[in-house]
Amino acid sequence: MSEVEKVKEVLKQNPQGLSSTKIAELAGISRGKVTKVLQELESSGEVIVETKGCRKIYKPKA
Repeated sequence: MSEVEKVKEVLKQNPQGLSSTKIAELAGISRGKVTKVLQELESSGEVIVETKGCRKIYKPKA
């Protein structure tokens, strides 16, 4: 399973949204790689980003 697929699966299982740190922990990949994958998914419209204070929460697009 690719890193992109792992991130998508973690988001799919957690529709309430997660931080990039939590996504990295659950997917078993580095936070740096997760950040790059999330940027790709955000630019392609597959992920929604909500800013709560200084934290970003990533959610799968419904």
